[in-house]
Amino acid sequence: MGKLDNIHDSPTNGISELPRGVHIVAQADMLAGLDAVSGDVVAVECAIDAPLPMAKIASASIVVIEVDPASRNSLERIERLRAEAPSVPVIAGLAKVDIATSRQLLRRGVSDIVALPFSVDELVTSIVDTAAQIHLEEQTEIKLAPVIAVMKSIGGSGATTVATHLAAQLAWDRGDNCRACVIDLDLQAGDVASYLGCTPRLTLSDLIDAGGRLDEDLLRSVACEGDEHVFVIPAPAEIVPIESIDFERLMRIITLARRHFEVVVLDLPSSFTNWSLSTAFAADLTVMVGTLTIPSLRHAKRQLDFLVSMGMVRSNILIALNRVEKRLFKTIDVDDAAGALKHPIAATITDDASLLRTAQDQGELVDSIQKRSKFSKEIAQLAELVEDRLAGAS
Repeated sequence: MGKLDNIHDSPTNGISELPRGVHIVAQADMLAGLDAVSGDVVAVECAIDAPLPMAKIASASIVVIEVDPASRNSLERIERLRAEAPSVPVIAGLAKVDIATSRQLLRRGVSDIVALPFSVDELVTSIVDTAAQIHLEEQTEIKLAPVIAVMKSIGGSGATTVATHLAAQLAWDRGDNCRACVIDLDLQAGDVASYLGCTPRLTLSDLIDAGGRLDEDLLRSVACEGDEHVFVIPAPAEIVPIESIDFERLMRIITLARRHFEVVVLDLPSSFTNWSLSTAFAADLTVMVGTLTIPSLRHAKRQLDFLVSMGMVRSNILIALNRVEKRLFKTIDVDDAAGALKHPIAATITDDASLLRTAQDQGELVDSIQKRSKFSKEIAQLAELVEDRLAGAS
């Protein structure tokens, strides 16, 4: 029996049937035993760097293709396939999956990546999830909301506070009917829900685990209202391994949130992982939150250099210095920070620990406690800068 012969009734996958028109293009050894595959999964033998047999895959709804990232011909086959069949999703099969190759393939328009040799569970999950995303995109052509990733230069910089208030301000500025969604991606120390007074019944884990069942109804059931203009997709209730997020599933959640809300803000973990780095690259804009201290600036410089070395455009990174004390004599000032980072400081936010502590203890935003505070004014200035940068990029 071939590897895919029992996919349709595999009890481990719980899937009744695969979508029609799936074509798997790979070398003979990868397709060994697939000649008798029944149903709509078509095995197409092709050397890993040979020209694609376009006539044989012309009717494909999804193409799974074996890829050798070291071969220019192998990579160019993807570009040709995307050019000649732009509406057909492509799943790449790789013998070795790493972040650099994954980013390269995602930029070429690949929808998902699976490991070689094919694992039935992984392959079926990828195909079904890709088909679900096709269905989702066909349902509506709503303009997608912008995504702002908020990352911390160092733990304790107040990035979550900035993320929640920035989300609220962006939604407020866009009009009375606009709503922002903050997705708490700090898997082990996420506090967005508690900061906004939410008592979630479901969390991000429920969306990740949903797989092909992910839809707008489930998203609505997970997103809890933390403010009139801000909804939260909470971090998992239990501590989970930081590497446990599947990037493709996360991107489907973010895309669904972009369809349902007017602004999406991502509160990223302090550590870089493959998925968190890829998520930052997928965002329209990244706000890095730090403090005016030597350790924070040192970490911010390392992070900036790393992001730029990986290909992120510097103009897509805004630096916001939080908890800045307004003292006459300071060891380090904003100009010193900009010089050390070799990057402009987009915003400074006043240190008002007492006001913030009161708001967070009550699960409220600062404006609910005190109107027209200096903190709120500076958040509004940051939001205006974010909007200007988004408008310039569109």
